[in-house]
Amino acid sequence: MYKNILLKLSGESLMNESENINKEKTKEIAELIKRVHDMGINIGIVVGGGNFFRGRSHQDMEAINADSMGMLGTTMNALALRDAFTKANLENVIFSPFDFHELIEMQTEEELKEKYKKGTVVIFSGGTGHIGCSTDTAASMKAIMIGADVIIKLTNVDGVYDKDPNKYQDAKMYKTLTHQQVIDNPEIKVMDLACIKDCQKENKDILVINFNDKENLIKVLKGEKIGTVITSHE
Repeated sequence: MYKNILLKLSGESLMNESENINKEKTKEIAELIKRVHDMGINIGIVVGGGNFFRGRSHQDMEAINADSMGMLGTTMNALALRDAFTKANLENVIFSPFDFHELIEMQTEEELKEKYKKGTVVIFSGGTGHIGCSTDTAASMKAIMIGADVIIKLTNVDGVYDKDPNKYQDAKMYKTLTHQQVIDNPEIKVMDLACIKDCQKENKDILVINFNDKENLIKVLKGEKIGTVITSHE
């Protein structure tokens, strides 16, 4: 079982059909993370901002404006998670590459790593803090920073496919892939190549599981073979 994990959580997982951030959705996530925490697992979370704004979908805007809006979206989601985690009696801290003064307390990397190792849930907002970088890249960078054993991508499909399963009924799911196979095959779209290359270099596995069934996270952390694993080992 993994002891130190980094979860890649989409902003869409916090929303429903009528609200960008839904109270019941965030509560459900908080309760799940509390269960994982109680298993003795250290948890970092990189949260996206697609429920508010997806910068790459607005090619008509200047990149600095579109990406900045996306990073602000992740910050709002991080604050929502902080609220839900605190109500669930789950110790947590937000790390942001930006100075928000009274909104988010500034943390050094060393302070953050120490809290992570002691069981505080670390919520990463603001992506990498740089224009042109996705939250996928933020996930690999933060996983390396805190010493996570694995990145677990929580998504709305069962794993990684040879083509989009939402468009093609004959799409086939991979149980196992190597980082190099993902790099060599542009048809395999799972995370940004910068993220895949970081994980290959640092020998970090990536697990991709369906988050529509929240129990999948518990199951995979208990050792069940669910979803797709991307690894450096053949």
